[in-house]
Amino acid sequence: MINILIHRGIALATLALGLIAMAPIPAEAQGFGDRFENLRNRGRATWEITRPGNYTLRRDFRAREGDAIVISASNVNLNLNGFAVSPAEGGTGRGIVIDGADCVTIRNGKVGGFQTNVAVLNSENSKVSDLLISGEGLAPAGGPSEIGIMIIDGRAITVRKNNISSVNLGIFVRGGGSTGNRIEKNVLVGGTTDANNLFGICYNPAPNAGPEGPSGDSIYNNHIARFNYAVSVSDGSLSNLFVDNTLSSFTGPFANPSAFEAQGGTNAEFDNASTIIATTPVAP
Repeated sequence: MINILIHRGIALATLALGLIAMAPIPAEAQGFGDRFENLRNRGRATWEITRPGNYTLRRDFRAREGDAIVISASNVNLNLNGFAVSPAEGGTGRGIVIDGADCVTIRNGKVGGFQTNVAVLNSENSKVSDLLISGEGLAPAGGPSEIGIMIIDGRAITVRKNNISSVNLGIFVRGGGSTGNRIEKNVLVGGTTDANNLFGICYNPAPNAGPEGPSGDSIYNNHIARFNYAVSVSDGSLSNLFVDNTLSSFTGPFANPSAFEAQGGTNAEFDNASTIIATTPVAP
């Protein structure tokens, strides 16, 4: 990775073919010109964002292996600027990761083909919005091979107006530390192979933790179609509210009805429109 600095709007170097620019604009620099970091992309290195600021993607980024972009600094705004983040091999690595950082925004671009396309881990007050996330429709392999957006122990996370398609699992919220999140106005559609489409939205315990799942989330006005079940909620996930969602699935709207108030659970659902849709005929 090569860093070429452009100091406060005075160009010290010109972008060459093959360079990608991410532009942090710290608050103290506003009005005095932008500070740029131009990063060479050979499809190998993970971009690590370790300082607060506003970052803008200038070209598509293809990661050869592992994670593509990891954000470990709080107070970061990452604008993908309509460009795409993808792996060299489908179903591997993670696309964009917020790791232990707060007040982070990711928006406005394309992410696709990773095992986990966006991951929010141990973060607060962050937002993922206006992304096109597209998988390759891979078959599950002992668990989801492709996840759209995953939150583990996230608090006050907003996932809004994303379009997620052809993944095993659309939005996956995990862990007793997850609370107060808002999942709203997303479109989640399974791929062309029905058997590969597990759940549109899933609420579960965190890996290698106790049975506690997320609590106190609002899941509002999402459109979910072509999954085996539209929604799966574990018994340990408590007091989450599912309202005004459209749930079109092959088997049923909720994989575990006992988690909801109507059958003695603590989660609530009302004003959801649900329907069972026909599976795709299998050619002889």
